[in-house]
Amino acid sequence: MTGYLPGYMRWPTIAGDTVVFACEDDLWSVPVTGGSARRLTAGVSEASRPRLSPDGSLVAFVGSDDGPSELYVMPATGGPSRRLTYQAARCATVGWHPSTGEIIYASTAEQPAGFGFRLFAVSPDGGLPRLLRPGLADAIAFGPDGRVVIGRNTADPARWKRYRGGLAGELWTASTVDGPLTPLLSLPGNLANPCWVGDRIFFISDHEGVGNVYSCRPDGADLHRHTEHREYYARNLSSDGRRLVHHAGAELFLLDEHLPVEVAGSRSQCARRIVSAADHLEDARLGPDGKSVALTVRGKAFTMNPVSGPVCQRGNADGVRYRLLDWLSDGRLVAVAGDAEPEERLVFLGPEETTVPTGSVGTITELATHGDRVAFATNRQQLWVVDNGCCRLLDHSPHERIEDLAWSPDGRWLAYTYPLSSRRSAIKVAEPASGHTFQATEPVLRDSRPAFDPGGRYLYFVGQRDLVVDHDQVQFDLGFPYAGRPYLITLCSEEPPPFEHSTPDPVAEVEIDFGGIDRRVLPLPVPEGRYLKIIGLPGKVLLHSVPLAAPDVAEPDATPDGVVTLVDLVTGEVEEEVLSPVDELCVSGETVLYRHSSSLRTVKVEDIADEDESDEIDLARLKVAVQPESEWRQMFRETWRLQREGFWDAAMNGVDWDAMHDRYAKLLPRVGTRAELSDLLWELQAELGTSHTYERGGEYRPTPQHGQGFLGVDWDSGWRIGNILRGDPWNPRLTSPCNRLGADIRTGDQLVAINGRPVSSPGELLVGQADRQVELTLVRDGVSRDVTVTALADESAARYRDWVSANRAAVKELSGGRLGYVHVPDMNAGGYAEFVRGFLTELDCEGLIVDVRFNGGGQIAPLLLDRLTRRRFGTETGRWSSTTPYPGEAPRGPMALLVNEHTGSNGEIFAQGFRSLGLGPIVGRRTWGGVIATWPRHGLVDGTVTTQPEFRYVLDGQILENRGVQPDVQIDDEDRQLAAAVEQLLPVPAP
Repeated sequence: MTGYLPGYMRWPTIAGDTVVFACEDDLWSVPVTGGSARRLTAGVSEASRPRLSPDGSLVAFVGSDDGPSELYVMPATGGPSRRLTYQAARCATVGWHPSTGEIIYASTAEQPAGFGFRLFAVSPDGGLPRLLRPGLADAIAFGPDGRVVIGRNTADPARWKRYRGGLAGELWTASTVDGPLTPLLSLPGNLANPCWVGDRIFFISDHEGVGNVYSCRPDGADLHRHTEHREYYARNLSSDGRRLVHHAGAELFLLDEHLPVEVAGSRSQCARRIVSAADHLEDARLGPDGKSVALTVRGKAFTMNPVSGPVCQRGNADGVRYRLLDWLSDGRLVAVAGDAEPEERLVFLGPEETTVPTGSVGTITELATHGDRVAFATNRQQLWVVDNGCCRLLDHSPHERIEDLAWSPDGRWLAYTYPLSSRRSAIKVAEPASGHTFQATEPVLRDSRPAFDPGGRYLYFVGQRDLVVDHDQVQFDLGFPYAGRPYLITLCSEEPPPFEHSTPDPVAEVEIDFGGIDRRVLPLPVPEGRYLKIIGLPGKVLLHSVPLAAPDVAEPDATPDGVVTLVDLVTGEVEEEVLSPVDELCVSGETVLYRHSSSLRTVKVEDIADEDESDEIDLARLKVAVQPESEWRQMFRETWRLQREGFWDAAMNGVDWDAMHDRYAKLLPRVGTRAELSDLLWELQAELGTSHTYERGGEYRPTPQHGQGFLGVDWDSGWRIGNILRGDPWNPRLTSPCNRLGADIRTGDQLVAINGRPVSSPGELLVGQADRQVELTLVRDGVSRDVTVTALADESAARYRDWVSANRAAVKELSGGRLGYVHVPDMNAGGYAEFVRGFLTELDCEGLIVDVRFNGGGQIAPLLLDRLTRRRFGTETGRWSSTTPYPGEAPRGPMALLVNEHTGSNGEIFAQGFRSLGLGPIVGRRTWGGVIATWPRHGLVDGTVTTQPEFRYVLDGQILENRGVQPDVQIDDEDRQLAAAVEQLLPVPAP
């Protein structure tokens, strides 16, 4: 075992004398006795979840060489792999069918987005995958006489340790693959990876605190533990019917015996590489003279002349992340530095790096400089100033974070947004020299974004004061689509207002008369809007805002570009869209620096109105070297630190968080790829045993992205169209392309060619065809014809619409047309739109079934409960119109709520509110049990977002975390849940 770095080994599978596993994003083979492993793959993407065929000749695995995760197969001795599926859905290999020789895999394919896994089978030669059994399931193991054990929700327990909510893994037995299910056993733990070996069923459970391998008889009796893992969970147990393998702590095990493996990996993803500065630009700040710019790129600090000259890196080259970089007057830089130390630190970057002793202040969220003065705000809702190399506390808010730090032009005063409550914020001004703080505004709601006039006469801010109301165009409601208006305050009581005199000379020292200052407020001559920043210029003001605009049909999720408005304080003239489009901007001296996407430009203040006078900074001059292993160590520490600071419970849920750092840091040297780091971060955060501890995003090695095209149909044998998704036929993104007007494509038509190529698998010919026109050759009654359609990039939205429509139709049929049905897919804006769409069409029914199964959460539960709790107490009648209820948008009768184990987060808070308000019975399965909310505000250096559970909910004295909402009527069978809800509202069949 010498000469090699130990690998980060996962997902072992066994057959005959061979074990195959994943390491360094590739598959490896090793004898069952251990020893030197041999690499099997060298693909362009991660190869994961291998499963050897019973005879050991083939290995199925998950790959993404074309972009989406799909099922592949290859010879177990090595050689080319072949893609088998074209479903572009989450998938995982499960095993091999002992009778048919098919590969069994779990997939979310052919369902609406957010739904759970089902079991599919596909031939290793390819072809049309078939649904192995109805209903949700993600694991299967075969026993004698055709018996099976089925796993439901058997995800990796190590990714939420000690999880006990409604989505905890369950094991069921059945006499046949598609037969009725019987619970195997009941344990207070999270179960996974069932394997049938001889006369016993083996599995992973953490009911005793740590994930270990257990077994029982097929009737659930005689429970026995086989492994003694104490630190790391046993993970991904698999078997060939005789022996069992798993991994724990990046090591492989044959049941309870460690399998010694040498991995002579290339660690190619650890090699130094040069990344694009434009793609990884974080912050940019102009120097005091406006002739230099400081850049933070991929956590590294650089300075350069905007036009030409060398680029100098400041601080440490690797292993340290610099944030919030800014200038001091003497040419030094100040930044927040994070490395392997327990705390981030404040540093000055000059010829040498000097640390400013801050003590334990938390995570620094904002930093502002003036001359040699530095102020910073923290996640602990504190405001600090640096005096003579020491940090001094200036202010603290018990409600929210202090934000928007802004120095006066002489550096005497510091303005900032101070939360007065969870709904109101004021502009405060501090005098750091004396330590005094003053409230400068008396807000109506939120005053924010303070900025000083460079002449020292005004203080600008954005205020939510004159609220602009707009009517909702769909339902009876009013809203406030704009966020505020820019205002100014005259700092001296005798200062005449702007627009009434010429630009006065700047004051040498800024004086503020605080007596009556909150009454010296004047709006700027611009309409209400969504203003992000105010920048004062001599005699002028720059206003950065994002316009309110209708969604782009082609890109419905895109946000409008920011625009900049210039206001003349002498004439009152307003010039719109100067410098636009703009994402960020700042001013130093006579120069403006602004950014749009990955482009940085500078322009002189006097030339702001003339876009042709701006100069682009050539970021290609900046070469950014990344040492992945150094970066991964820093990211690991920062992830740990962010949890320590952001976790809702100072006691860290009873977990020794320092010990957890040390436990998982031991595995860092094994990590050889970004995907392996992700796995390690998940395991670390999972030790908190709490929901909403996610890790997502980040820079993985680039892989081809060939968008999978879809035709929005279900297939019968011989590639005949069995069903055409209807969706919303008027929206080409939400319906099958086969519904195109004039296409005349029908159920039963046989697809024989795509773009002139004969069909052996439509999906294979639709690789890379997403959102592209394709020619279909169809045969009907022996007659062939060609039709051109545009392939969908995603058909899940159309499937969702058809699923909702089918449920609504079923409710109508079961209730004799008396009940309505509304499904809410999530608690975000899209879910609200879906709720309103269904609610307004169904509320006049005698009763209403509200369905939040598969609801992924969000934050709009109060809005839905407000509408559902309305009660009708009158009528409205006009001379020519029929009588309508008052209020009109209120439910007519009783309600019932549908939930399942995939109802999560704000969805289950909604369910608890439904119960607390007495709105009706709850039917289905116990919900997820994840209600400690997060606010992702801190990205890691490569763009990764880790989430910290920050806000705990207690609802009517109930703690739902790691438990969930228990329904009043428990129905495990998804096919019966809808009918059971109808029965709750109409116990006696309608005549």
